[in-house]
Amino acid sequence: MFSFYPLFFIIMDMPFFAHFNELKLRGLFFSLSVFLCLCVSFLDPMCALFIIIKPLWIHTQGPLLFTHPLEGIHASLGAQGILGFLFSWPLLIYHFWSFMSSSLFLYEKKILSFILFVLTSVFTLGFYVFYTGLLPFFCKFLLTYSSWFAVLEPRVLDYLFFFLRFFLLLLFFLLIPFLVFFICVQWGKEPRSIEGLRSWAIVFSALLGGLLSPPEISTQVLIGFGFYLWFEVLVLGLWVYWINTENNK
Repeated sequence: MFSFYPLFFIIMDMPFFAHFNELKLRGLFFSLSVFLCLCVSFLDPMCALFIIIKPLWIHTQGPLLFTHPLEGIHASLGAQGILGFLFSWPLLIYHFWSFMSSSLFLYEKKILSFILFVLTSVFTLGFYVFYTGLLPFFCKFLLTYSSWFAVLEPRVLDYLFFFLRFFLLLLFFLLIPFLVFFICVQWGKEPRSIEGLRSWAIVFSALLGGLLSPPEISTQVLIGFGFYLWFEVLVLGLWVYWINTENNK
């Protein structure tokens, strides 16, 4: 279990604004890294935009439209912002680890490092699967509804918002077990108490599968099973953590 006793003594010895100033500095460095990535993307803004729209373009093989004079600029800036955040993501993880590690014991640092490593790996792998597999497949599926009387003419800004919503939904799906794991550890929940919620996990997984997917039963079952699978991963992670904690006592 994470212990905050070292953090408590540091807070007693250091004024509040010392921590606040550190957070401001780390936030400033991260913002600067995003800004630098934006500056680099301005060297070829159309390339940055094409990276985002490529999963749809490979199926349409045609230009995306914009109906307002500023819409192309907004789309380009949005694509550059997304890429800037993605390339600055490792620096955000580093600043979080540096801020937290100074208040943790050695074994807690190892646990935090392992969690952040798994989180970063899942995020990287998830974005790769999303960009190269899920998004092109979903775009191809949506294009099957085009016909001789209903032809898709995508607007670039609409697609950018669609890309962002789809990616944030996938990110939320991938981060759920880590957030719940952290909360369970902080509250001192034992794996047996979480296992007792398995029936509720099945119900909520089915509800989420029905709410977050199109009205098609196979897709709903697949998404619901994915959420339930994360619950089992959470229980397994809690058992591994609990066994390691007991052995270290």
